[in-house]
Amino acid sequence: MHLLPKSYRRLTPFLVPYQKTILAALGCTLGFVITMPALAYLVEKLTSFLSAGNLQAITELAVIAVGMFIVRGLFQYGQDTLMAKAALQAITDLRKHVYQHLQTQDLAYLASQRTGDLTYCLTADIDRLGETARRFFHQFIPCVLTIIAVLGYLIYLNWQLTVVTISVAPLIGWLFGWFGNRLLSFSSTSQKQIANLSSLLTEVFSATRVIRGFAAEEYERHRFNERSDENCEARFRTEQIKAIQYPVIGLLQAISVLLVFWVGAWQISVGHLDGAKFASFVTGIALLIDPVTLITNNLNDLREAESSANRVFALLDIHPTVLESPDAKPLPTVQGSIDFHDIDFSYNLDQPVLVGINLRVKPGEVVALVGPSGSGKSSMVNLLPRFYDPQRGTVHIDGIDVRTVKFDSLRRQIGIVPQETILFSGTIAENIAYAREDFNFDRDIAEIEQAAKVANAHEFISKLPYGYKTPVEERGSNFSGGQRQRIAIARAVLLNPKILILDEATSALDTESEFLVQDALNNLMKERTVIVVAHRLSTIRDADRILVLDHGQITEEGDHHSLLDKGGLYAQLYNRQFERTTA
Repeated sequence: MHLLPKSYRRLTPFLVPYQKTILAALGCTLGFVITMPALAYLVEKLTSFLSAGNLQAITELAVIAVGMFIVRGLFQYGQDTLMAKAALQAITDLRKHVYQHLQTQDLAYLASQRTGDLTYCLTADIDRLGETARRFFHQFIPCVLTIIAVLGYLIYLNWQLTVVTISVAPLIGWLFGWFGNRLLSFSSTSQKQIANLSSLLTEVFSATRVIRGFAAEEYERHRFNERSDENCEARFRTEQIKAIQYPVIGLLQAISVLLVFWVGAWQISVGHLDGAKFASFVTGIALLIDPVTLITNNLNDLREAESSANRVFALLDIHPTVLESPDAKPLPTVQGSIDFHDIDFSYNLDQPVLVGINLRVKPGEVVALVGPSGSGKSSMVNLLPRFYDPQRGTVHIDGIDVRTVKFDSLRRQIGIVPQETILFSGTIAENIAYAREDFNFDRDIAEIEQAAKVANAHEFISKLPYGYKTPVEERGSNFSGGQRQRIAIARAVLLNPKILILDEATSALDTESEFLVQDALNNLMKERTVIVVAHRLSTIRDADRILVLDHGQITEEGDHHSLLDKGGLYAQLYNRQFERTTA
């Protein structure tokens, strides 16, 4: 039977690298623990010397006691700092490992999770585990060793009184288990409610304009208050359990102490025990009070934090389905030919998204994908950088199956300009040079400026007070949609990929911004293989080929004029948009 639940035992691999630090800390702990029964022994001697009025012996004893407290303090300092260091380093490694693990997960999994839940797990849950681990090493282990050492001394001093002292221990142990199970249950509920609250806040703060636009502040205030009250109730139930536990355990401890005094008085009266030894015994019991109290608190913390451990390791138990092959090789510099062969794909097996897709794209060709929403356009381009894998068929670049190459060598040769532009914290220059680990402003600024010129971004960036060193606020809120998109295009230009994916890159822009962005895209598309997912059909009239997708299948193919002449779905979509723009 293991002392700790499985979720805590899974922390062991993260502690192993710091075993030398832990062993050094345990050495300090043993030194500290040895001084505890020695203090009780000194009390016995002090009582004897007081009874005899031996002032010289008392003075010598005082000097010894001062020296012991100094040594004890040094051992305690070593124990506390070394244990804290090992625990904090292990938890930091765990946080890094969980973050890295999440980065390898399928997009489908990450898209299905609430951002607030993942953020809470990486921050609050792991922080709680770290604090619990620190207390386990800093308090729990030293307290257990102290109790063992002091009880050993008490048994040596008077085994009968020691038996009386620990007679209520089985009942206290059972109560610890009973209260602990309830603490785990209520703590799990509480942390679930906090995670819900975190998810709600993430959702609200990212949709402030929509909330204001619909005058929904009162509705969101009501939702927040409701979640807050649920969390308050769950936390209160946890505190209720603790409030019941402490007096019950305290009562049993008080009964144990009273029994010790009663039995001790009886033994003194019949001559089986002298006053000095009884004083030493009582001192030993006093030395047990703090360790027992701390162990009680630590056991409560362990049970409460177990739900955090379960959440963290549940994340680590999720494994991606899109995996890099063990014998994957780097993808050579590509020319840009693409081949989709007999592709079937679905997110859920009972709902096909792409069926029997066959497509060959020549190097330097511009191919546009159009069709109604849900027809499979974005899903198709997501197979190229292996964000997903098809259930049937293969995707080749320059005749090489993308499943046989390393992820980074594949994705660094494919530039993506999405519909929703993502900018990161940092400067404009850092955003354009995103993912360049060796980025240096002074060395790379000329290249960055050239990329911005191609993207029609240099002019507006140069007019900013800090130019390319201008900080980017959260989600790029200090720039217009067109400006954000041109910065994203400059990022793709700097990557200099041979294959480019434009996923409805102008659909959310106004007419003036669209003209600037489209001109930047035209500059970016030169001498590259391009797949355009288009919503505004006016932007793809010059594409070499246009593919019309409907219900996951390619139903039409040709250039703009030939598809209009066919009078099929493309012509219907185009005429419908033309009518809206001229109305």
